[in-house]
Amino acid sequence: MNLDEGPMQMAAKITGVQPGGLEQDSAPYFTNNEGIPWPDPAHSKNVGGLPLISDPFLMQKQQTFNRSKTLERMVHPSGSGAFGYFECTQNMSMFTKAGLFNEENKRTPIFLRFSTVTFGREFPDSGRNPRGFAIKHYTEEGNYDVVGLNWPIFFCRDPIQGPDVIRSQQRNPKNFLLDYNSMFDFLANVPESNHAGLMLFSDNGTPRGWRSIHGYGCHTFRWVNDAGQFVYVKYHYCNEAGRHDFTWPEAVQMSGEDPDFAKRDLWSAIERGDTPTWTMKVQIMSPEDANPDKLGFDPFDVTKVWPKDQYPCHEVGRIVLNKNPDDYHRDVEQAAFSPGAMVPGIEDSPDPLLQFRMFFYRDAQYHRFGSTNIHQIPVNCPFMARSFSTPNYAGSMRSDGNTGSNPHYAPNSFTDKYERSYAETPYTISDNIVSRKSHFWSEGKPDREYEQARQLYLRVMGESERCAVHNNTASALKLVGYPKIIEKYLGQLFAIDESYARGVWDQLPERGRVSWDSVKGISKNAAIEGKDKKLRPSTKEDKLVGVTPEAAVYQN
Repeated sequence: MNLDEGPMQMAAKITGVQPGGLEQDSAPYFTNNEGIPWPDPAHSKNVGGLPLISDPFLMQKQQTFNRSKTLERMVHPSGSGAFGYFECTQNMSMFTKAGLFNEENKRTPIFLRFSTVTFGREFPDSGRNPRGFAIKHYTEEGNYDVVGLNWPIFFCRDPIQGPDVIRSQQRNPKNFLLDYNSMFDFLANVPESNHAGLMLFSDNGTPRGWRSIHGYGCHTFRWVNDAGQFVYVKYHYCNEAGRHDFTWPEAVQMSGEDPDFAKRDLWSAIERGDTPTWTMKVQIMSPEDANPDKLGFDPFDVTKVWPKDQYPCHEVGRIVLNKNPDDYHRDVEQAAFSPGAMVPGIEDSPDPLLQFRMFFYRDAQYHRFGSTNIHQIPVNCPFMARSFSTPNYAGSMRSDGNTGSNPHYAPNSFTDKYERSYAETPYTISDNIVSRKSHFWSEGKPDREYEQARQLYLRVMGESERCAVHNNTASALKLVGYPKIIEKYLGQLFAIDESYARGVWDQLPERGRVSWDSVKGISKNAAIEGKDKKLRPSTKEDKLVGVTPEAAVYQN
């Protein structure tokens, strides 16, 4: 490709949709950013050997260098990615009108970015942390983003606690040290976080590189078909080579030997033709079934899973990664994802965290780039879309056709190209009362809150996996400086299962700091930690619901 190509042409080539390998510089000589010939690379304009501020080449070179890094992502800053394709293997048009899922053997170009979550950009990528699994699908109906993790759940379900999850696992603002006090204090005071906490301190928290993880959409989404009927779905991306993890000692060793192991492993595999692959599967639930009283779990609570024995997985397609980025800054660092980027046939659900992520992910990217025009960056460009003409007007760094000759307001008397048939499919929620009252079915109820974590610990994990959890947890918990935090955290583990708490407690080097009787007593009220009685659910109607309306909402 040529260096002066536009974003759509570049996007088609960097994704591999059109031929064009590494950039070819066809210019006969070097220039500065204004196209003025560059005299020499080794000598500044000077007087008596002293550099002059009137040297535009020197000044622009340094100014560009000073600004060559974008703002670091607040979350998921350390990562890498690759291009490839999604291939549909099962026609799902019965459930969704989304074009990428309704034709067998159809291939959709993708970009997939992997990352750690709370570690900084230069931090070793083998450390204990969740892993990001974000896919951008370049479809004929626009770009579709799935912004997930290597686990099917998250640490919180109310969006107001989202920043606290991240801050509790980031560096202490006072001394810039990793803060084990804050991490365990959050887990001790947020009962629902300990399902993900169990996964974090299992060997699943230290995967053997990006190529060795499964991926999950985490949230519940709606699929809508051409008839306007919808179902709820959960996404699973199953690694075809299997999941492989480091033990904690192996992760510590790899962090020192090769801090970029996961990035290097992915890059090297693709370069030698060893393409990573995942099988995409979905769990499907009818809106009539999406009632926690009937199910025994809340289908819209992102701290919980859908049991596979109740809702088995159905294959949809495959992900294949076969092309490394040509330029890390352009293709990886500037990639921007948003759960709100949904194409027709895929819509939101009553999951509160999803609802808010649909806004704040895009807003975070706008802040990071200082512009709303991130769609002009090639990796974010909807180059496969059948139509692209947006009424969103102007803004910093806008360099495409803007609105062209269209009026920059709507409605107007000149253009009406809106596709009203794509209006979102209505659903009915539980009530119409504005308040801060919780609608989480499990809140404050230990039999509901801890059951899935208990099943993961006792039934899914084997003895060796449980031992690893005990050792991994204790190795971090021993760094906590406040006995009351340790006791409250162990109280959460006791509420999951006594043997879980005991297994961790037995590995602590200074057990005398902690009273086992206190742990046992704390466990009795662990489920209501951080949950004020005034705001807890109190009626059968206090739950998340999303059902088909009894009567038509839109007019014919």
